[in-house]
Amino acid sequence: MKINPRFLRSHRFLSLLPSSTLRRLAGGDGLREYPKGTVVFSQGDPCTGMYLIVSGRCESRHLDPGGHVITAIHGPGETLGDREVMHHEPYLATVTVVTRSQLLSIPAQEMHAVMENEPKAAGRLSQSIVRRIMERREPAPGKRVVALHSLASRIHEHVLGRRLADALGELTRRTVLRVHFSREPAAVSLANWAAIQPTLNGAFHYSRQVREIHPRCFELDVQVGANPAEAGYVAPLISHLGSHFDYVLIDAGGEVPQPALIECLVQADLTYILMRPETAGLYKLKLLMGGLGMRPGGTYKHISPVICADNFEQASRFSRECGQAGCVIHSILHSFPFAGAPPGGSAAFNAQVRRMAREIGRCRVGLALSSGGARGLAHIGVIQVLEEYGIEIDAVAGASMGAYVGAVWTYGHDGAACEKIARDLERRWGLFYLMDPVFPPRQGFFRTRRVGNRLRRAIGRATFLDLVRPLRVVATDLDTLGCMVFSDGEVAEAVEASIAIPGVCTPVTRDGHVLIDGGIANPLPVDVLSDMGVERIIAVNTLPTPAHLGICLDDPFGEPAKPHPGLRAWFNRHLNYFARGNVGDILMRANFGGQMRVAEQAGHAADIVLRPWVCDSRWHDFTNPGKYIALGRQVAMEQLAAMKTLTQPYEKQTAALALAG
Repeated sequence: MKINPRFLRSHRFLSLLPSSTLRRLAGGDGLREYPKGTVVFSQGDPCTGMYLIVSGRCESRHLDPGGHVITAIHGPGETLGDREVMHHEPYLATVTVVTRSQLLSIPAQEMHAVMENEPKAAGRLSQSIVRRIMERREPAPGKRVVALHSLASRIHEHVLGRRLADALGELTRRTVLRVHFSREPAAVSLANWAAIQPTLNGAFHYSRQVREIHPRCFELDVQVGANPAEAGYVAPLISHLGSHFDYVLIDAGGEVPQPALIECLVQADLTYILMRPETAGLYKLKLLMGGLGMRPGGTYKHISPVICADNFEQASRFSRECGQAGCVIHSILHSFPFAGAPPGGSAAFNAQVRRMAREIGRCRVGLALSSGGARGLAHIGVIQVLEEYGIEIDAVAGASMGAYVGAVWTYGHDGAACEKIARDLERRWGLFYLMDPVFPPRQGFFRTRRVGNRLRRAIGRATFLDLVRPLRVVATDLDTLGCMVFSDGEVAEAVEASIAIPGVCTPVTRDGHVLIDGGIANPLPVDVLSDMGVERIIAVNTLPTPAHLGICLDDPFGEPAKPHPGLRAWFNRHLNYFARGNVGDILMRANFGGQMRVAEQAGHAADIVLRPWVCDSRWHDFTNPGKYIALGRQVAMEQLAAMKTLTQPYEKQTAALALAG
């Protein structure tokens, strides 16, 4: 495989190499093609040479001493491993091919000889390394290529593509190019790409054909012919466009020939497959997945099937059918504007588009809700503040009471409705409406069935796919004491398991597992959101710390320290197992004692931690929801400015955090 020598001579550093070295490199000795997903070299490997990216894109991931992963995207004309070659050290990062790429390798021994004989070359390379380090001193969001493909004629992917481009440009304040692949004649075609590519030399050849829709958003039409050979031009075209725009959205319609279509879907960083909730759609999806898997370098990891529906129940039922067939659905787009529908779309659809844009831009915001008994009602106050000030949340993870509140909210009830549901117990004997006693109390005093039924009154028998935004419910496996995270099935069943306080409530059996309170294994599930890929996390921790307990005059878990006179004192001493000093109180103290330290440690991984907690609170004080909701509002207002920075465009967020620091 040979390369045009003019490309090498146009490079700032390679132009200083001897002519004999350039001729040898141009002859193709070191030029190789790397499929997507190939690891070029790994962090810590001995340095064998440097690489020049001729076409394609590569990603470098560097793990610093603090345990943070630093990611960067590299395009045509950039070099990899040059710093390691110059300093005779192992590779400092792991480099992976993002789209099918051509890399030119230059052995380390040859580079050392050149730098010894050509001091100017060594100086130029050193300047290039320093300049690159200075440019990347401030972290920047990585570039991304996204493909959209529809499996149904009524779903026009370009409708979603335009909405996504607008939302992504507004959100990130970075350039977005929407590329429309079709069979229709266009000024740009894949057929002439092979002839154009060698003459580009880093210049953006298609600047005249790109239409500026509005600041930061552009469009380009590309014609795809029937010749299967044109599929080989897709990867270099994507890498070329990706080097000039921060985000590239590709509309690959059904009329695009199969070889070029498969190449578009594979070479993209993230691919959304749009489908209707119909049996024919599942059949087409399985065929497409088979085509993606059988080709060299094929993978399912970045493929995200999305159901576009106007009937929610039908979409949910179809999603379960897809799961049983081995095709996991990424999400459901409600109220999709199908062909012939009036323009604009519903508010729910536009909100989901913004959520997809935040996923593409790697700036999703997640909310982690802790356990804590009645103190968990403070989560409602936090939610109300988030809604009032337009802070959008993309995913929620909850344990115990946090799971209950999260389930009600993600189902679609707003903060005011959540408060109304909580205040339903605001009466003298309201707590008794939650009790479902067990006799004899061999595994616990109460069942969680009555609490689960109250939840069903609010959300019905909704499954996780029926929710407005993603929810993860945490429970603890009693046999292994490991954390179990629920993301499918009936929501109320998962919440029943998550609130089963050991010693107080009987364990819940689900799918062959005996489950107890999620707060035992993971009282503040920040890591669950991180595993979902959520980049920015707000954690609400209603559990106290030992330091907080030390400044309280009254016992925060049971009855006040001052004894009650008369009959009530006798009742607490002999019959009330949850009075201060009795077995129920001791169990709850022990549970919270273990959870508070785990929650405190988990909060270190969150961007913002809210701590709504007071000394006079009791874990079973569900008849006073107003006190805890007000407390949640108070701490949320105190951190409002910090929470707003999480949803701001990247540049504003960096400046705000710098000022705050």
